[in-house]
Amino acid sequence: MENKDHNLKLMCKILYAKMGYSAHYELKLRTKSYINTFKVHDVSDIDVFGYNFNADLSIITIGAECKSGETNAMDEFYKFLGISKYYNLDKAYLIKSKIHQNARQIAAANNFICLTEAELRKMLIGLEVDVDKSLKIENAKFQKWTSYFNLYKKKNEKLADYLSLDFWNKENWRNIHNILHILKQSTQPELFKEVTLLDKYILYYATELFSFSILKTASEAIVLNYADFDSAYINCLYGGAEALNEKRRIHDAVNIATQENFKFEPDWQSDLVNICSRMSQSTYAASLVPKLIQEIYENSFFNDKMKIDPKILKKYPDLTRKFTQDIMYFLRNACEIDEKVFDDFMKL
Repeated sequence: MENKDHNLKLMCKILYAKMGYSAHYELKLRTKSYINTFKVHDVSDIDVFGYNFNADLSIITIGAECKSGETNAMDEFYKFLGISKYYNLDKAYLIKSKIHQNARQIAAANNFICLTEAELRKMLIGLEVDVDKSLKIENAKFQKWTSYFNLYKKKNEKLADYLSLDFWNKENWRNIHNILHILKQSTQPELFKEVTLLDKYILYYATELFSFSILKTASEAIVLNYADFDSAYINCLYGGAEALNEKRRIHDAVNIATQENFKFEPDWQSDLVNICSRMSQSTYAASLVPKLIQEIYENSFFNDKMKIDPKILKKYPDLTRKFTQDIMYFLRNACEIDEKVFDDFMKL
């Protein structure tokens, strides 16, 4: 049964890719409890999550619940309906071996799409996908991702857990600050005596999530005030104008109390705003950055080496490659990452 669930997830991610979405498996929905002691609970998940930035940097998100059983379609639909609303998904899929008509009708009224395994396979064939071959390839990617993260967790549990768990449960602006902070703690030169394939893979993955976060923030800033993008971006970088003003007041009060003169803005802020400002002027090229990074780490890592196929880059505008290199250069400087981590891509 579990193997069949797994195949459904793989097929769903293949569908997402054909539709132009970047995708991630098994996003955990976490809640926090303060009764007696502080605890974090994993209460549910999204089996396959996908996102796609439009040419104007607006974002579309989708998610799927994949179950192989032939019963309980209504229960599973209502459960995932709540999850999809919590995550503000724009579209959701329920994929099962068998789905009754009443579940399909209610799902359709809630922007859900119900597909059986046979229907999903039929759709993929219609998209000119060699399903069995693609399943083998996608399963190899999944096993590689699982293996790398399990290995890296032994080396740096904090970063591995943040990227695979906490990231999907934090506000977008917090993720920017947190990723930069954790990466700087995790990649100090003394810890990087030798840059391994494992290090590269995890940091490419982290770069995709970081680019996802800064583009979401850029999208918010465009809506807020495209004419004064830089100021709007700074507001969004702290959770909004009101939150920014409150943080500045607290910072000033601390400086007065301690008789210090610490800067409010982190050292990396102006460089990040500059990169995002340039991306806001070429939104189509910028929108493809996370997709390019995901394609690189999924298809460029082998048993003993990393090799980027030039054919990957040919799918994307030159400006997308340049923006990606700018982000990598920014992370390298802001977090003191060994330059060998991104050299394979920077030299292209």
